[in-house]
Amino acid sequence: MPASMFGEATVATVRALLVVALSLPAAPCAVACDCFPPELRLKTAQDALQQARLAVYGRVVEVAAGGGAKVLVLESFKGPPAQSTIDAAADAARCPAARFTLGEEVLVLSFQEAATACDKLTPDHYLLPAFRTIAAKGS
Repeated sequence: MPASMFGEATVATVRALLVVALSLPAAPCAVACDCFPPELRLKTAQDALQQARLAVYGRVVEVAAGGGAKVLVLESFKGPPAQSTIDAAADAARCPAARFTLGEEVLVLSFQEAATACDKLTPDHYLLPAFRTIAAKGS
């Protein structure tokens, strides 16, 4: 549904909730994320995909001097197809500790126009298997 049907405040609230949900891997139980039942992880992933502009799993193939990166898309859940590349900028103002490393594999989940280092998640993030489940069901 278009954002205008819910109003800007609701869209902002959903985005804020997604940010909180995506931040949960910092919690002790988040590596395997046993603290959430599979149904809740799947629902969170569906909501994230619906709101996201970009959701891809890829490998960093180039890191620029300024910290930006080129990411080869290995799996696409929303956005450019596999084997294409995306550019992700460094964003020192929002998340100075987030950096790309050549060869690392990352889940990039972006809700804004341009993907940044702030949008990268580790391969063990609970959303990745949930996105794969959603993709398999859609096949």
